[in-house]
Parts: sequence; structure tokens; C-alpha cells
Amino acid sequence: MRLYESLEDLPSPGDPCVVTIGSFDGLHRGHQLLIEKVRSYAKEAGLESAVLTFRPHPAKVLAPLYSPPLLMSPGQKVRALEFLGLDFTLVQRFDRKFADLPAEDFSRRVLAGGLFVRRVVIGDDFTFGRDRRGAAEDLRDLGRQHGYEVEIVPRLSVEGMLVSSTRVRSFLLQGKVRGAALLLGRPYRIEGEVVAGQGRGRKLGFPTANIKTGAEILPARGVYVCHFHVQGNPQGLWAVCNVGHNPTFGHQDLGLEVHVLSPPGELLGRRVAVGFIQRLRAEIRFESPEALAEQIQKDIDAAVLVKDQQKGEVELDGIGGIVLDSGVVSH
Repeated sequence: MRLYESLEDLPSPGDPCVVTIGSFDGLHRGHQLLIEKVRSYAKEAGLESAVLTFRPHPAKVLAPLYSPPLLMSPGQKVRALEFLGLDFTLVQRFDRKFADLPAEDFSRRVLAGGLFVRRVVIGDDFTFGRDRRGAAEDLRDLGRQHGYEVEIVPRLSVEGMLVSSTRVRSFLLQGKVRGAALLLGRPYRIEGEVVAGQGRGRKLGFPTANIKTGAEILPARGVYVCHFHVQGNPQGLWAVCNVGHNPTFGHQDLGLEVHVLSPPGELLGRRVAVGFIQRLRAEIRFESPEALAEQIQKDIDAAVLVKDQQKGEVELDGIGGIVLDSGVVSH
């Protein structure tokens, strides 16, 4: 997949393409549907398939105080788009100047003149142009003027729920990771690096890996069954993880600790990914380390039951946008 970082980087004249447009944070099942339609139509018509997305997220420019935490870093999103088989992605810098483009200029200069689009695939909640005044039907009208078709796709509903990045974030912040996975089409995953901790888990008989991550959103504080992936090995392991402050040992910064059910080998300094499968319980304070150790064993027993129920190998799929061959933490 070719990657362009501004309209000026695009070849001119470029090959005509089919494009979908959006922030695509999380690349949930609704986003995947739009991209599949782009790829299908492009193949049928002999055109290139493309995505126009933005960096930073438009909300960080238009309403920075209310900008949501992102489900994916920009790098994760680009890698996931590449996995989805697109010919190219334009990651357009989103600033006040770009935000102030009138809807007609966006259609004429960006889509028709810059991307040479022949068809645009958008969701029915799509907005564009200055003050987000343009709606999906407005783009259809402008497309007729500027020589391209617009397909408006109704928002995807899964088990009666409209799929959206906002709903995924809401599920995560409530600890409802199974609901998030239902909308994403995969477990929610974060990537990071194993760093040195206090060694308390080892003293209790349950060694843990402490994960440093640049992820903007973690599930609600609590204990989860997880998939654990180690650098260089797409085959995952089952694990129990705690998102929280370790209240039994005094309030600390929010952290992520993982106990792997089978011996993972040396982990310090390794790149890892953690996929959240099921919440077991909330984080609570125990009266003693011994009481905590007793509960950890119960959590492990519960995780084994989940593992036995979900038979099959734990694979790291590319749509998660996570690679484990870099020593750099994504931000």
C-alpha cells in the first residue's frame, strides 16, 4: 500500500480511484464494511482503492477539550489499513486551514482534483466542509457536478446496536470488553513494552509482566482474561491481567500487569500486545497479601475455564494494527 501524507504528495495526474473518507478510529466493523465496498467496486471497475483519513483526529483541532481518547495510534491505523488490501491511503494533515475548506472546495479540489475519484463510499452520518455543514446527500449533489458517484451506506447494526467508535469507547470505559470486541470484530488490543516492576507478583507466587503502553484508552479498572502476544511470535498465550492502581499495596499510578498462564520466557524489554477477552471482576483492595494471592488463584482458575470454552489457537491478526517487530512504543 502506498502512503501519502498530504494532497501535494499525490501524483498528478493520478490514476482514478474509489475512496472512502473518515477518521476510522479503531477500524470497527462499520469501517471495514465501507472499505470492503471500496475494494469490491474498485476491482470490478478497474480502479484504485483508497482511503482518505486525517491526522490528528479532527476533534483534536475543532474541540481539543472534548477530543476522545483514540482506540488506535496513527501508526496502528495505517498498518491495519495496509492489511485490508488498499492500494493507497492519504493521511491528510487536519488543521484549521483544512477545516475551513468550504464543502464545494473539498469536493472540487480534494476529491475531484486531488484524488481523481470516480466513486466515493461514505456512511450516512458523514459530514464535511467548513463547520461540518456538508452532509452525505450534499456530497452526492456535488459529485454530480464534479464527475463522481457517491454511495451512501447505512450505519451498520450488530445485534441491535449501531456500530461506532464512540460506542466502543463507552464499552471499554465500562469494562465491557466483550461488547467492544463485538463491534470491533476482534478483541480490543494495546501494544507496549515490558518494563521492570516492584516484583510483588513474584513474591506472591504469580509473576507478572508490567506493560508500558502509549495507548490512550484502557478498559475500566479490573481483572481480565487476555490474549498475550510476544515480539516475534504471532502465536499468543492466555493470560490474566489487572488494570488498576494496586490498592492492596497503596494507591499508585494506573498500570497494566499481566500474568501469563504458561511460561513465556524472559519478557523484560520485549514488545508485547494484550488483547482483552473477558472481564472477571472489578479491582478491589484486600486486607492482606495472602488474601490477594488467594483471589489471584481464583482468577486464574476462571481464566482457564474461559480458555477451555474458547478452543482454538490464539492468533494475532493484522486488522488489530499491531506489529511486534519494533522497539519503539507507539504514541
